[in-house]
Parts: sequence; C-alpha cells; structure tokens
Amino acid sequence: MPLTALPQVEAPVIRQTLRKRIFWSLPMHAAAPRPSPLKPLGGFAAALLLAALPFAVLAGTPAQAQPPSAAPSGGVLRQGLHIVSSGSSRSVTEALVEAFSSRYVEGQAPRVEIVGSAAALERFCAGVGVDTPDLAISSRRMPRAVANTCQTNGVTDIIEVQLGLGAVVIATRRGDTMANLTTRQIYAALAAEFAVEDDFRTNTTNTWSQINGALPATPIRAIIPDRSSGTRGLFNDFVMEGGCREVKAVRLIFSAAFRVAKCTTLRADDRVREMASSDVPAALLASPPGTIAAISYAQLLESGGNLVPVALNGVLPTAASIASGDYDLTRTIYLYAKRHHSRNLQGVGVVRGIREFTGDAVSESAGGPGGLLSQHGLVPLAPAARAQQRMIATRQTLMSR
Repeated sequence: MPLTALPQVEAPVIRQTLRKRIFWSLPMHAAAPRPSPLKPLGGFAAALLLAALPFAVLAGTPAQAQPPSAAPSGGVLRQGLHIVSSGSSRSVTEALVEAFSSRYVEGQAPRVEIVGSAAALERFCAGVGVDTPDLAISSRRMPRAVANTCQTNGVTDIIEVQLGLGAVVIATRRGDTMANLTTRQIYAALAAEFAVEDDFRTNTTNTWSQINGALPATPIRAIIPDRSSGTRGLFNDFVMEGGCREVKAVRLIFSAAFRVAKCTTLRADDRVREMASSDVPAALLASPPGTIAAISYAQLLESGGNLVPVALNGVLPTAASIASGDYDLTRTIYLYAKRHHSRNLQGVGVVRGIREFTGDAVSESAGGPGGLLSQHGLVPLAPAARAQQRMIATRQTLMSR
C-alpha cells in the first residue's frame, strides 16, 4: 500500500523541529506502468493497516503494477528516503522535505546530503541498494557521461522531472554602488590572463574603474562557487566564456579546450575567492564594498534584501525576465529518482516514498504560480511543461537519452 497522506491543508510546520529530524551532512521517455493515485486513509484505518502490514509496499493496482527492472535483491527495506542535493538547490530541497515530512507523518524523515551538483549526480549514480541515494536534486541536467556511469553501475530505471527555473545572479551587498556589469567586464576583471594584441599577459588590474571609467573606483574582489557547483558551471559558460567570445586572441586559438581554459581560468591572487556555493552569500555579506559574487536566484531571495542583484548586460534577474529567457543566466532545476528503489507488490525494493515525493514535487501546489517552490526562488515552468512533468511523475516514465 502507498504511504498514508494527511489531507492537504495549511498546517504549521516548525522548520527548526523538522531540521532536527533531518540528517544534514554539512525527453523522450520510455513508458512505465502507471501507478494508482494516493488515497489518504482515516487515522484508525491507517494505523490498523500499518500495524498489520509492516512491510506494506509502494505499488499501483495489481493489474497495472510490474516489478521494476534491475531491482535490488533481497527486498531490503530502508526506513526513510535518502536524498542528495546541490548546494544552490538547498532551499528547494529543504522546502520539499518539510512538506513531505508533514504530509506523510508515519514515515521516517528523509536523510539529506548537501553537496555540489556534480557530486550529487555522481553519488546518485554510484549504484543501487540501501547504501545509495534514492533521489537527487540538481541545478544542472545529468550529462550524458554521468548517465552512462549510471548505466554501468546498474542505475537503469531513472525518472527525470523538471521542478522549475532558477538563475545565477551576480550580486553585491545592499548599498554598493555597482549597478550594472557586462560579461566582458567581468571576464576582464577576473580572468587569470588578458589579451594584448595576439598575446596573453597576467591580469594585474586592481580596480573596477580601470576596466571602465563608469565603474566604481573600488578594488576588484569576487567570490565564486567552486567547480563542484552547478552555479559555477553556468557562470563559466555564460559569463566567462560569454565575456571572452569576441576577444581576437581567443578566437585565434585552434583548440577548443585551450580556448575554454583561457576564458574560464580565474586569477590566482587574492582578488578571487572560491568556496562551496552554500557559503558564498555569508561571505559576500562580510566582504568590503566592490565585491561581487555569483549566487543562485533562490539565495538572493533568501537574503531578505541584504544582497542585491547587478544587472547583467543591462537585464536584471526577475521572475519575469527568467521565465521569458531574457535573462541569460537562467537554468532548470531537476529531480532524479530511482524507480527500482520503490517497493512493489512482490516486496522488492529499498524504500517507501519515492513515488509520493516525486509526485508532490511537481504538483501545482509546489511548482505552480504562487506555489511552495516559487516561495523558495524557483520560477514556475510554463503550464504545458508543468503538465508534462506531472504526467512523467504519475506514470513513473523513465528517462531516455
């Protein structure tokens, strides 16, 4: 039987109490059997069934459900979901876990690990069984090479859904005079080398005004997420590479890998600091004027106005500019689930709750306008795209690349 859900009503959830229950360690698709919808039970009936069926399983109706392929052997049950999440998606993950824990109170609260996007997907693809994660939430889509690693390690039944749109934001402290930057100016300030005619020299630029007289005469300082973060990947792709694309000396480089390295290698002096993406907002708040940082749109909203966005190429990151694609540094937040970790009618699987967590994450109450995730920095997908994600979650449709 599926997890018993409480009625979906507004109920007070004390974040601090729930956090104590969480173990923080700080498309083309192939069709799958369609599960039956969740049917919340009354308190007495739920208690009676749970007592009589301690090994109740997640499944659809007998006519529809089939054992998932490559299921872990032995029908081992782990109590509680295991989720890995990128640091820039932490607030989204935390919101989903709180909602899940308050709705399905008879289950153990999920265990959550906050790591970089790359590390989250690597751990998700490490294999199947009780010692591996059930779900991953990432600010980047799973690359083909990582999907191949999943296949090699037996992680073959993967469900991929989109939760909403996020963005990378260039931010400063409130009250800073930096209002607008171009990708070319950021590249010129932060790159390890700059072009002089057809050659490259070490970047020794000290102030923003040396790059453009209209910029403040404050020292160049930047805080950038480390390379394990999806935020860093988008920053490299759209800001650093975008800023050097028209540099003549860069265009003359034949090797694509060498061109990328010239564009994305940051200064090694004290002008640039790299750290875990979750630590960047606090570091920016403690930094002197003139410091910029690359953070997520969710982190910007979480700052409560203490951090402010810098217009990039003349466009400010807002819900409207992110949804329309006018803001360049827009990205999709993904949820990945292992279908073969769900228990079926034969009692094979790892854990209860995967189908419920996935379905709740793409519901209108979570991903729609004014929904739970929009309160934590995600911009809703278009209506047709949201409907498609709900269909994938309902049918447990497998990712196909």
